Amino acid sequence: MTPGCRAAVEVAQRLGFVVEEPVLVQETNNTVVWLRPHAIIAKVGTHPGSGERLLREHEVASELAAHGAPVAPPLHGAAAQRDPETGFIVTLWCRLEHDGAPASGAIVGDSLSRVHEALCLSNATLPSFRIGLERARHALSDDLQVKALVPADRTFLRAAFDDLLAELDDRALEERPLHGEPHDGNYLVTPVGLRWIDFESACRGPLEWDLAFLSEDARAVFGAVDCDLLELLETLNSARVATWCWVQARFPEMRRHGENHLEVVRRILPR
Repeated sequence: MTPGCRAAVEVAQRLGFVVEEPVLVQETNNTVVWLRPHAIIAKVGTHPGSGERLLREHEVASELAAHGAPVAPPLHGAAAQRDPETGFIVTLWCRLEHDGAPASGAIVGDSLSRVHEALCLSNATLPSFRIGLERARHALSDDLQVKALVPADRTFLRAAFDDLLAELDDRALEERPLHGEPHDGNYLVTPVGLRWIDFESACRGPLEWDLAFLSEDARAVFGAVDCDLLELLETLNSARVATWCWVQARFPEMRRHGENHLEVVRRILPR
């Protein structure tokens, strides 16, 4: 039982749920726990700043569910809670049965477009997508946080990130509400259709930011896009993901992803 897992169980039990067999699902950005035997998932903000993002995610997902968007909803009637012992923010969600199967690009694109429509009806205040890029660049500046990345690669990634941000600054962008990270790890294929999860990165930005996470088939649903901007944002996203993966390089899977995304940036911006 990690501190995050204990916080999840304590909050659930205070709400009347007897948790017999908590299952730790994930412990990277947040602690994610299946509160068995209940069909409830708990998300616990165990890192600096994560509590604020969980609160925003809960607000956004609650509004989207109310508008009938294809999302995994928060647990009805359960507001976000603060565990008094740890101070961690805990949010509770309906656990949806899913089979892990991929969805076709057309289904993903159509489903995300419905999320976008509902986001435009939301009253939630969303930060600019640039905030997430700035957070990643700040982490990349900290030698201690990215100590697993060899100095030469650190220097390269910092310079590449700065060049990409400067190019972005030269563009006039039309911003709209976005999911923020609609990659294939952030949706579930359930018996009743595709459902989106993880709205912690919900933001305002150009449509091409969300499309940077999608396959070409999924992008086709959205019609004409700015291809140059899309290419820039794809590369910026790889620089961002590479940074966070190297911050968490103690996890072998994160190290592999970090190496892959660093190579993507290197192929596009060789030095």
